[in-house]
Amino acid sequence: MARSTVSGVSSYDVDGDTVHLDCELDAADADVTQPWPLPVTLTFYDPSTFHFELEVNPETATEPDYPEYDPEAVAEPVALEVTETDGQLHLETDRLRVVVGLDTWSFRVESLDGTIVFEEQRADFDVAAQHRVDPLGFTQERINNRGRRVDETGTAFRLSPDEKIYGVGEQFVEFDRRGREIEAWHEEPLGTETERAYKSIPFHLSTNGYGMLVDTTNRVSYDFGKTSTASATVGVDDDRFAFVFFYGPEFRDVVETYTAFTGRPDRPPKWSFGTWMSRLGYESRAELESITDRLREESIPCDVVHLDPFWMPPQESCTLEWDTDQFPDPEGMIDGLNEKGFRLSLWEHPHVPAGTEAFEEGVEEEYFVTDGTGDAYLLDNTCQGNYRGALVDFTNPAAVEWWKDKHRRLLEMGVSVFKTDYGEYVPTDAVFHNGKSGTSMHNLYPYLYNEAVYETVGEVNGDDEAIVWGRAAWTGSQRFPMHWGGDPQTTWNGMSAALRGGLSASLSGIAFWSHDIGGFRGRPSDELYVRWAQFGLLSSNSRCHGTTPREPWEYGEEALDVFRAYARLRYRLLPYLYTYAEVAARTGLPVVRPLVLEYQDDPATHRLDTQYLLGEDVLVAPVYEGATTRDVYLPEGEWYYHETGRRYTGKTTVSVDAPLDTMPIFYRGGGVVPRRAATETVQPGTPAELTYRVFLADGVASGRYYDEETDAMLDVEVDATGDEVEVSLDEGSVTAIILDVSGVDDRPDEVCVNGTAPETWEYDSAANDLEIVV
Repeated sequence: MARSTVSGVSSYDVDGDTVHLDCELDAADADVTQPWPLPVTLTFYDPSTFHFELEVNPETATEPDYPEYDPEAVAEPVALEVTETDGQLHLETDRLRVVVGLDTWSFRVESLDGTIVFEEQRADFDVAAQHRVDPLGFTQERINNRGRRVDETGTAFRLSPDEKIYGVGEQFVEFDRRGREIEAWHEEPLGTETERAYKSIPFHLSTNGYGMLVDTTNRVSYDFGKTSTASATVGVDDDRFAFVFFYGPEFRDVVETYTAFTGRPDRPPKWSFGTWMSRLGYESRAELESITDRLREESIPCDVVHLDPFWMPPQESCTLEWDTDQFPDPEGMIDGLNEKGFRLSLWEHPHVPAGTEAFEEGVEEEYFVTDGTGDAYLLDNTCQGNYRGALVDFTNPAAVEWWKDKHRRLLEMGVSVFKTDYGEYVPTDAVFHNGKSGTSMHNLYPYLYNEAVYETVGEVNGDDEAIVWGRAAWTGSQRFPMHWGGDPQTTWNGMSAALRGGLSASLSGIAFWSHDIGGFRGRPSDELYVRWAQFGLLSSNSRCHGTTPREPWEYGEEALDVFRAYARLRYRLLPYLYTYAEVAARTGLPVVRPLVLEYQDDPATHRLDTQYLLGEDVLVAPVYEGATTRDVYLPEGEWYYHETGRRYTGKTTVSVDAPLDTMPIFYRGGGVVPRRAATETVQPGTPAELTYRVFLADGVASGRYYDEETDAMLDVEVDATGDEVEVSLDEGSVTAIILDVSGVDDRPDEVCVNGTAPETWEYDSAANDLEIVV
């Protein structure tokens, strides 16, 4: 294939916040028989965010329909100063400067102090003076030995020597993408040890302080320094190359702006933050009810039970019809589950099996993706049960309504949520109702699939109850929470890869993320199950699942006791988790966070992917194979150990004991963790008694609690720097408050809350703790 590169700018004009450039091709590109001006457009959304677009075939260019972006959500006035100096065009806002070479094309982004943040690579040569990577341009493929079509567009950019790269969706490979080739193209991984991914999101973050979203639904190919350690490349299988550039330089700011632009999640319903119990699968009503009875007998906190494919008749998944032989009177069954405090989740995929009534109806009404001849595209070995099926066409409004109607009947019966499995199987030659092929719809398909189901749950159960449990994702899929990490192996590598994938997804916009506790295929060892449960029960959302039983009593008495203890800890932390669910809805910041998101300037966090933050104030360090101690890196500041209350000074690695019943947890000094008494089911509303666990750093701490009854964030601040401890807090609908303050080094002379004396307070000099009852 022949490569053509942009060589310069023949003309340009400025229209408000938009700059139009007519670009020329390198004269050496003899394979382009009739060079034409290539339009490049830069549009600034705010002083830190702009859209770049190269159109190779501008005559046929159309605006993409999906995903749905919201430029207005990030729009700010831009005082764009445009100057031309020494053959370069300078586009400057009050946050950054974009410099475009006119006579000889070049492109870079600088901070206002001149630090290069991003720069197109045109100086990476080998010793024979040959380019190692291709700068801005396109490749063409010959058709029938003569005609040529544009096959790919893209560019190359310089990598700084110490630069780290993150994101591109839920990737299970190294957390730092530097040195990897990655394709943003959904593919069933069949595990978590490969480069394949369910959630391919063409957005990456750089420690240089920027994020880049490739604006496409087509395949995106990245080389982050594998071909040349000095360069990265990005290519799109399309005749249009576009991206949105987000300058931070703080990662938090980048993620907030990125999720405002691509869409933020609504806060999931509170019950969804309870424990989910599942396996592949419960095969009858009697089996399911025996599990729910045992959960209550064992006092295991749990809110959701899930049915995988066996709720439908054999050879009929996915018709979304009950197998009433195995699950008689499903409405009565659901009522019985509700009475015991359980909600029901049902499995599905978007493939309808041939030979069923649903398939015949879909063919007749043209509800399925076609093969280009007008016939439904039949795929073998994709449906659960390994039989042929057709893919629902979610670009056809009638097909969407048909699919929604099938869900409405189930929701009206009492079902609460659907596990939207699969979505990665669209062939490139498939044809959709909207006229597009699988080339541009493959990556987008799970977005539309999850959107349809998510909307239906909200339409029937109410917007506050809208939720799915989704697997595959693309740009903007965070709008339809929640997501889980697919099918990890029941191995220690599977467990660690699941965490890496979740941390990667969190830097790609996915705010609510979970994984199969215990791994998917086969039976985990007792030790692996326990360690995975500890980590899983302190993830954003928690579900046990696998091909063999995942109920804790299946792994012995010790496993049962440990599982119960960590499930109860999770339920005590629900006020904290739900507060960060609201934070995610407001800001797009994830609940589960890699340390680099909060401590970007600390090089020790840059590749740290075996521990994580839950919100800002809880640090979790999962324990791996055979270990009874755990080395934990503590970032800058003060940290309190959950097991002992001991205080540690950060920016160091500490070793703590980690017997099987203990996973290290630390609390950030200066933070506040709202808690409540543990219950067996998630309770709506404000708890009767709310406890603020306060962890002082240099004598002060601050935090917040989301009060769902007033729909407000309640602030709490504690100052113990003098002889008097002063507390300032918003009470909202909370009537009974206890503050448990750690790190009070001396007994205070006085304590006041909002300027008055509290009901009572006690000081423990041995533990340096102060308890205040308001």
